[in-house]
Amino acid sequence: MDNRRDGFRGDRGQRERRGGFRGDQEPREMHKAVCADCGKECEVPFKPSEDRPVYCKDCYRKHKRF
Repeated sequence: MDNRRDGFRGDRGQRERRGGFRGDQEPREMHKAVCADCGKECEVPFKPSEDRPVYCKDCYRKHKRF
């Protein structure tokens, strides 16, 4: 039996029970912004800068690159 493999599975299971990597952290501070496409007010988890566009959830999906 390979103990390293069993240990890895145990670690991964623990991470999932905590709710991912951010599970123990406080909620993110949200910042108000205006969508560069539709002009709708939205909130983002980072401080927007004027040199880069910010998109609402709907418009972000249109611009997202895979």
